[in-house]
Amino acid sequence: MLNFTIKPGEYFTIGEDIKVVFLGGTANNYKVMVDAPRSYNIVRGKVLEKNAALQEEKEKIQKFYPEPGMSAEQIKRLIAKQKRQNEKDRKQREKNQA
Repeated sequence: MLNFTIKPGEYFTIGEDIKVVFLGGTANNYKVMVDAPRSYNIVRGKVLEKNAALQEEKEKIQKFYPEPGMSAEQIKRLIAKQKRQNEKDRKQREKNQA
């Protein structure tokens, strides 16, 4: 499973034809827009669970839980680490172009 940090307005793609945009949100609710062809069946997990007729079907549905919250200090360290890596990558690209 891919796990990454994304800011409001940013997006990621799945393959060539699916785009997922994070629109923002609050502590307990997030707004996400999925741009995908109609041939894909995109359903919320709660709807799948509610509509599962048999207990066997309910057990087959994978459950994903959010990671425990991070402290402000942990977030600051993570951001600093990402900035250092981005700077390192930028310098490497410049070196490769020269």
